[in-house]
Amino acid sequence: MTLQHLGLTVNDPEEIKNFYEEILLFSMKHQFTLDAKITGKIFGMTKNIDVCLMEYQNTRFEIFTDPIPERKTFTHICLAYPEHEAIYSKAIKKGYKGTIKENPGHNTCFIWDNSGNMFEIKPLQNNIK
Repeated sequence: MTLQHLGLTVNDPEEIKNFYEEILLFSMKHQFTLDAKITGKIFGMTKNIDVCLMEYQNTRFEIFTDPIPERKTFTHICLAYPEHEAIYSKAIKKGYKGTIKENPGHNTCFIWDNSGNMFEIKPLQNNIK
């Protein structure tokens, strides 16, 4: 099995550039609109939805733009970067919500986009759990 992509929702299309490109280092690969007939069949809503396919290294996000906020409690995505604290610092400097969990030997950083999507940012080394 191979994970092809993760689907996320943002409420403001500016998040794609401001958070996903500038903070998480993803780049836009493809942009399209899902027709209301398709969104009705798959997601139970009948409106056109703009979608962006983003990629960084071998990780892909399919980002849907919808102004209606979703409730997210425990759902999050864990990403590992060689300079994970630099990612966290950049997010904080740009005004994004964040917190740090101290662990023996390393810190785990958490950041949220303005739509409430949470990202656990870990160091890329020795398969830290």
